[in-house]
Amino acid sequence: MPPEISVEELIALFEAKATTLPPESSRMLVRHLQCKESVELSRCLSEAAHRYAGDNYPLAAPSELLPPLA
Repeated sequence: MPPEISVEELIALFEAKATTLPPESSRMLVRHLQCKESVELSRCLSEAAHRYAGDNYPLAAPSELLPPLA
């Protein structure tokens, strides 16, 4: 069972958390999620995945991504 803390200790803990900067990875994620282009790209990928999920054929990769077969 976790130790009980007083209301004052809890308030102090929240105040300390509110004044410290989040890690760089969290700040990058927030910037990414606020970017309109990133959100639009995510929406498009999600729609494509749902559209092609029921099909039994794979999507062809663009030829510039495939290595030569020799």
